Amino acid sequence: MSASSNNNTLSRVQTRSQARSEAQPKALQSAAKPTNSRSKKMARSNAIYTKPSRVPSRTRNGRKAPPRTKSLGKAAPLNGAERTLAAPQPSSNNTSPTLPEAARTGGLERVVGTPSVSRSSRSSRSGTIQKNLDEQRTAAIADLHEPYTVDGLCLKELYNKGAASERRIKNFLVASSLYDCGNSTWVDLPQHIRAGQLRDRYMKIIQAILIGFGIAKGTREVVDTHQTTFRHCDDSTEVSNPDIAIKASGPSFDLPSDRDSTGRSVNGSIGFCNVSSVFDVKREADVTEADVDHLAVYNRQIFFEQLNRLFSRSLLLTEAHVRLVHSDRSGTYKTTPLNIHDDPCTFVRLILGLSSQHEATLGFDTSVQWTVRGGRKVAGTISTLDGLGKRVKYKLDMERSCIVAQAVRGRGTVCWHAKDREGKAILIKDSWRTDAQVPEYTFLERAKGVEGAVQMLAFEDNRVQTKNLRPASFDLGSEDFYNRTMCRVTMVRYGLPLYQFTSQRQAISALRDAIQGHYNLLNAGVLHRDIAMDNILFGEDGAALGWRGVLIDLDMAIVVQEPLYKMRPESPAGTHLYQSVSVLDIRKILSAVPHDHLDDLESIYYVLCHLLYGYEGVGAPVANAFTGRSTLALWENLKGEDASHRKLNYLMDEGPDVQPPPLYWSSACVDLCNSLHQYILPLERRDRETRQRLAEHLHRGLEQHYSDIIAMFDTALVELDRPGGEDRRREVSSSPSCSTSSVSADSRSHPSAHSAQGSTLMKRSSDGLEQIEVSAAKRQRSAY
Repeated sequence: MSASSNNNTLSRVQTRSQARSEAQPKALQSAAKPTNSRSKKMARSNAIYTKPSRVPSRTRNGRKAPPRTKSLGKAAPLNGAERTLAAPQPSSNNTSPTLPEAARTGGLERVVGTPSVSRSSRSSRSGTIQKNLDEQRTAAIADLHEPYTVDGLCLKELYNKGAASERRIKNFLVASSLYDCGNSTWVDLPQHIRAGQLRDRYMKIIQAILIGFGIAKGTREVVDTHQTTFRHCDDSTEVSNPDIAIKASGPSFDLPSDRDSTGRSVNGSIGFCNVSSVFDVKREADVTEADVDHLAVYNRQIFFEQLNRLFSRSLLLTEAHVRLVHSDRSGTYKTTPLNIHDDPCTFVRLILGLSSQHEATLGFDTSVQWTVRGGRKVAGTISTLDGLGKRVKYKLDMERSCIVAQAVRGRGTVCWHAKDREGKAILIKDSWRTDAQVPEYTFLERAKGVEGAVQMLAFEDNRVQTKNLRPASFDLGSEDFYNRTMCRVTMVRYGLPLYQFTSQRQAISALRDAIQGHYNLLNAGVLHRDIAMDNILFGEDGAALGWRGVLIDLDMAIVVQEPLYKMRPESPAGTHLYQSVSVLDIRKILSAVPHDHLDDLESIYYVLCHLLYGYEGVGAPVANAFTGRSTLALWENLKGEDASHRKLNYLMDEGPDVQPPPLYWSSACVDLCNSLHQYILPLERRDRETRQRLAEHLHRGLEQHYSDIIAMFDTALVELDRPGGEDRRREVSSSPSCSTSSVSADSRSHPSAHSAQGSTLMKRSSDGLEQIEVSAAKRQRSAY
């Protein structure tokens, strides 16, 4: 699935602690789906989509993986955004019937267990399984949004070109004993039939179609998988059991691997990584819309496993009808039922299209190809345009894991590690933007030569548009559809993400240079607006000052052509965990000022907090950092305004003195966090005119803000360089209770005062705005 021989999947867009285990399906659904005109407007600009963090894991080649979340039913709020997808545990050929047929078909025909199991036990087991399926479906729909329903007649045109001619299909039906042309019925599909029999009959029909059209010659095989475990990529404890699968081999498919009870790697024969499509079979009397929507779960997992997918499709089959579910970067749609007895040619064409030997027909981006030996990807290439606009093919770096987003709908970021003709490491980024969004390469052009910012080598725009993947009958003006365009950018490849630090000094150095890089970008006319743990990479080994940390991912950036305080307020942007109090305040109760450099500097503080509260050593995430009512859990899981108030509480009344980080972190790091905490206490006045007047004064001190904060980091680095500077702090029986709300207004008037009492990003105004009322902030906290 990645450019790695081990088919590992990594991502840098989420950072959550390792032991996250609680599910919030309702939050998933509400967070990912625009529900009103304001949300729709935000979604259209792609700014509302935030990128929550994830739980760290470890890839199968032993390399540390980024933080990753739990699975479909247990994921954190997606907000249509991207997540860090850590090493998958793909499917195996385990034939244990994890989801009993009875629970999947609505009956109790094949309940797992001994024949003497009681009715109540069977009912309880079925209820548990159904709940699990509901959770999976809820999470999938939270990502893809509610499927848009189109007329099933569109299926007539879906594979009209390339599958088989109408004449050839009719000749097949006449020659076959499967279809009665006189009565217009599939002989083996009577009206009254048991679910197990129905699946067997479809196996026979599909097999005959593949053989009749010369497809079943080693590369495609129809497999009964109703008792086969398909493990989910984002959580190997979550599984699916589609009834039928088209097992596939070829340049974009890879054998799954799994681990047995001893942790030993074992090979599987079929999973989401080597199927062209999957089908569920239901009796007409039992089928529900939930059964149709559940196909989105399969489509989503296929996307996660097959990284060069542009779209994925699956079918629901009954004794009389077929329904299709299609998923791409703009979401998903489903068809109304099409009668397969009345229109057998369309049904045959669907089977041929979904098992095609042409990978482009299946929905693959064929510019990414692998060499497969023994079912394993051993080498690969990716083609794009070079800096001169000429087509070039690069070799994929099979030793490095891809960086991917654990969300189908949205930007769908996939970063491919590759090497140029000279063998130099490069990174090729695929992403999808809405029509209203400015292409990332626009900002990357401005960032050329900017120290501390990612450097672009070339780009290729307008590769695919999702509107061209929808049927003619699809309403492109529907409320929740946003056309997305695929763009490919080639960039210099840097080091590992910030959370993979090897020492405290390395982490603080990278953060320091990322702040400098943010300032340099601002001078180049670009405001980043998405400061996050995953968007700060370490520089190359031995990197010079200014390149020890590199700021990446300019997808949410904006061009700054006038003073920031004069810009119009926009839809919120950034990664939810790190967004500032003001940005999270969607209704602008606290402020109506635009997202500016102060918000990004506040996000830097939350990145530092994530390091200090989220890790208790190198490669050692805090087990409960994102559970219960921990600071990070509340910041990440609460919705916008609630999260805003919670952060406000933390800034005003708590901080690292009240909530000490793990003892691993040295006094130098904790002191740095305290200093930065005191420096960025946000403005709290509600009055818009007053806030804007203050904003003008604040922005006049922009250079001083960066100078002061970088000086704090330099001070911390000096302390870390001293003998014992990185030593663990000593455990104390109680921590001093130092409320940050007690900082005087005068101490916040001058940034240079941070060494004594700390200061905020406020400067004393010349027109009487000498102080900010803390009581206003406390009144705001009462809403939480």
